[in-house]
Amino acid sequence: MIKGTKTPGVFRFISLGDIHFIHHQTPTSTIIDNLDRHCTNERILRDLDMVVLTGDVWDRLVHSADDNLHLVNRWITLFLFRCARLNVKVRIVEGTPSHDRMQSRFFVELKENAKIPVDLHYATTLSIEYIEDYDLNFLYVPDKWRADTSETLQEVRLLMKRHDLEQVDFAIMHGAFEYQLPAVVKEPSHDSDVYLGLVRYFILIGHVHFPTQKERILAAGSFDRLYHGEEGPKGFYDVAVRGPDDYNITFVENTTAKKYVTVDCRGMDTKQANVAIRKAAKDLPGGSAIRLHCERHSPVVGDMDAIKQTYPEYEWSTPKIENETTTKKETMDTLMKMDMEAFIPIDATTISELAEVELAKHTNDEATMTRCQQLLTELIE
Repeated sequence: MIKGTKTPGVFRFISLGDIHFIHHQTPTSTIIDNLDRHCTNERILRDLDMVVLTGDVWDRLVHSADDNLHLVNRWITLFLFRCARLNVKVRIVEGTPSHDRMQSRFFVELKENAKIPVDLHYATTLSIEYIEDYDLNFLYVPDKWRADTSETLQEVRLLMKRHDLEQVDFAIMHGAFEYQLPAVVKEPSHDSDVYLGLVRYFILIGHVHFPTQKERILAAGSFDRLYHGEEGPKGFYDVAVRGPDDYNITFVENTTAKKYVTVDCRGMDTKQANVAIRKAAKDLPGGSAIRLHCERHSPVVGDMDAIKQTYPEYEWSTPKIENETTTKKETMDTLMKMDMEAFIPIDATTISELAEVELAKHTNDEATMTRCQQLLTELIE
């Protein structure tokens, strides 16, 4: 039983990440409003023992004169004061170097400068923290600690050995596990089965923007929507732990996350496109981002100025042109969105069944299908 918690025997925390303050597309003020509305207000915090931020708190390097930085610093200060008053610990792990850039030091500096009596730990290195209040060990794995994730794992094992631990209680990480990425995405990933064996309770990880859960691995995804292509739910995990096999997990949706909507205008004239746009915009809140999908020579391309003037309350991006070369980022986002569990691996035991499905799309002649399967069998053998 976990000791020292607000509710005896129940360790309750929330895990969120990929906040991306100072983002170019989703306003920082919107992200802050949504944080305070859904997860960092006193109503939520009073029942929590800990708030975990799994990296990429920041989107990019920020200049000290940026007005958004003052918004974030004000939010950090108020958030830390709330946590101090309500006895909530805060744990943060460093995210992707090109995003966080060690800027979560602002949490530490504001705590010290304002003398906020909050229990805060910001992990920038591979490390293990023992929290005496709960008698729990926390493993921290920042993103890209080593270029090769097998080297990171080796260091994790050595670190645990130095701490005389066969398992840690929790792991807070930034990066990706192999099941979160399609095989065609060439990005180093961690071995989920190995880490599940090293962690007694939960692994909390950020980086991939789409929420997933595999056994005790909780990846909350990005807290708010940041781009087109992120139409799915956004939010955070609320977890109550009583024991290794006794817990409740709730994904709490950020229902006011910024909307990014694509309107399909392919094959439409101006009138038809206007009807489609009006229908799509009907129930969208102000500040939503709308992108139009059309052909290169569609009249919609020439109508963009008029469309923006008609709907000034929305953000309009350059139309998505059909047959345009897909950018690397768009391809990556699409692949990372795929549910890899829905795919059947291609091997000698499954290829015949998969081929039968594809053959049925081209012919219904049983003799032809049988011959094709025979040739396939000969090829495999």
